[in-house]
Amino acid sequence: MPDRIKHLTLTIAVLIALFSGNAGAYDLRGYFPLYDGRFWNFKDAQAGETVTWAVNGTLTLKNVGRVTLMALDNGRFLCLREDWDGIHLYGDYSADEYRIPEPPPLFLPSALKPGEPVDQSVTFKVFSDPDKNINFKETGTITQSIRFISKELEDVTIAGTVFKNCAVVEKITTEQQNSTSETLYLAPGIGPIKRVVTRGNEKQVYTVTSHAGSRSPSTGAVSIKEIMPFAPGITWTYRDQQGAIWKTLTKDKERVEGTETLPFFEDTGDIFYYSITPQGLVLNRRFWSLVGGCTDFHPPDSPLVVLPAVMQPGTYHSSITNACVHTWPSLTLLEEFYPEMHCGSIAVLQEDVTVPAGTYRDCLKVCLFSVSRNFSMNNEQLRIGYIWLAKDAGVIRKKLVDMTNYFNPQRINRITSIKFWDLQSIDKGGK
Repeated sequence: MPDRIKHLTLTIAVLIALFSGNAGAYDLRGYFPLYDGRFWNFKDAQAGETVTWAVNGTLTLKNVGRVTLMALDNGRFLCLREDWDGIHLYGDYSADEYRIPEPPPLFLPSALKPGEPVDQSVTFKVFSDPDKNINFKETGTITQSIRFISKELEDVTIAGTVFKNCAVVEKITTEQQNSTSETLYLAPGIGPIKRVVTRGNEKQVYTVTSHAGSRSPSTGAVSIKEIMPFAPGITWTYRDQQGAIWKTLTKDKERVEGTETLPFFEDTGDIFYYSITPQGLVLNRRFWSLVGGCTDFHPPDSPLVVLPAVMQPGTYHSSITNACVHTWPSLTLLEEFYPEMHCGSIAVLQEDVTVPAGTYRDCLKVCLFSVSRNFSMNNEQLRIGYIWLAKDAGVIRKKLVDMTNYFNPQRINRITSIKFWDLQSIDKGGK
């Protein structure tokens, strides 16, 4: 009996310590959902532009395991994972460099108590490609101090919609004596609905215009056949941010594993063999210029559905399959390589877009993620970012980053391609 009383007393003491330690703290779990298909469109009232955060896809980081990706605008994406103490940041990638933190800092704590800040310090290893030869290496370190401050819960009204019991979290990041404050207003089950970013005397306020689950499923539905011109002899001419010209063109149809496909040739050397089926825009074969081989699909495995047959704002689509690897151009099967291929897309909004080719109305902005994951080759070939699709014109703008993620500890990840392209012209071969 005395032993039972001691055990009960100890249990009660532990529970009291746990509850007293969290008394008055706000539980933030569920305030930032990290699920594929979640997205938030923010309007910058001052600049008048819309920026997007979208959760789409995973990577297998060495010494870490699976992490979730969140695509920001302009080629930047974050590697995040939720643990018991909150959401941690494991990588911050952008178009020209990436940062790996040691230790992984909190992106958002799981609990915060008003009046009791949470402080942390982190050193980022910086990797870049100074010689521009796709050979990334460590080029420096940057130290950050980060402080999270919780404020009282608020009801927030945006465009007539009331979001109840929003958590208000200020994150102050100091890097090289420069501080940036970002205050997040987080609605339970929804995520960020308002952001206030302050740098010195400059303040930017972003308010959510739409998010996952905020729109009617029938709003703005568009068939892939209406969007994508699909015939031989079409040339899309794009211009990048440096003024360089890039072209994508279709050639004569070819049969791949018994299916008639239309090959899309890119100036990068890659070739994509697509078909349009009741499932949508299907990838039957891809030639990888970087590695000099190709992937395709044998029955009973299904081809990869890149975009669904019908697209509409607010919808998430995912396709996962296994491919075969062949040499090129002999198409000799390499029997030990069967990569898993995954493609995820989120139609986040419709907007008018002006590019050199003209102004296109009601374009679909799509967050695109694709990965070829081959454990036998110890790497993942990743593509992530945004594309804009216009009716009868296809892709008129793209902001995509291609990256190789290595599992081997001795290999350094590298960004292999940056595609910030705007459509300059489209030639349909007289059709």
